[in-house]
Amino acid sequence: MTTFWIIAAALAFIAPLFVALPLLKSHLRPGLGDAGTALKVSVYRDQLAELGEDRRAGRLGDDQYEQARGELENRLLEEVPGAGAPVAPPAQRRHRAAAIAAVVAVPLLAVFLYLALGNPAALRPQQSDAAHGLGQQQMDAMIARLAARLEKNPQDAKGWVMLARAQTVLGRFDEATSAYAKSVALFPDDAQLLADYADALAMAQGGRLRGEPEKLVERALRSDPDNAKALALAGTVAFDDKDFALAVKHWERLRRLTPPGSEFAKSIQASIDEAMSLSGAVGGVRQASGAAGSTQASARR
Repeated sequence: MTTFWIIAAALAFIAPLFVALPLLKSHLRPGLGDAGTALKVSVYRDQLAELGEDRRAGRLGDDQYEQARGELENRLLEEVPGAGAPVAPPAQRRHRAAAIAAVVAVPLLAVFLYLALGNPAALRPQQSDAAHGLGQQQMDAMIARLAARLEKNPQDAKGWVMLARAQTVLGRFDEATSAYAKSVALFPDDAQLLADYADALAMAQGGRLRGEPEKLVERALRSDPDNAKALALAGTVAFDDKDFALAVKHWERLRRLTPPGSEFAKSIQASIDEAMSLSGAVGGVRQASGAAGSTQASARR
């Protein structure tokens, strides 16, 4: 069962991050491609809009606004060219390492960019570069700033999602579950958030999916029966309950959503094989037990 727990743990980071999914699910790694470019353009457009709001509200003077806008435009020009350039397919090990790096970096970079909104000082290029190599103290300070911002604006759903995922990446599952609870309250039918919340909550209680995590997984599957992480976790719940047929059912569905021949698909198949093997063993024990009972009953007669 170790194999599938590794898969489920990986999905805790992979599933919510659209950048990482193509890295793991595609045979040819395209880099960030159009999705990465669109993300950057969208972020910078939002930043520019908030700069305009700060200017209209009097929080920024004209000179400050023009300087911040110029720096923002320069960063956009520097970062977007080449973002869609294809990358030659690497060896599987490099393929996986690139995905892991993206998984760790994206939530933290998202927090960095989010905190930069409306803050011209945070738009300096040297600070943008620092976001790619943050130390522990810097990450802690950045996350603390986001948490403080959310205390003042608790209806900021996107902010809670970013905070939850950043805390998850750092292994702070208690803090992550608190943030996920806030985000799920604002997005109650988001299957991915429900599955992420379930996984973080399970990790916070020692890897146990029983109780509230299981209920969250069920909610996620009601919202989206094809959610990958929810299927992985639902299968694990069934496996732990020795309901191997149900575990196989969930994992078979997950496998059908996975690129054939991928390492992910192979790992899922290994877990399916394990569940089917154990199902046969349990069935054999039950048949033997039933036969023994019949023999004893016949002997008594």
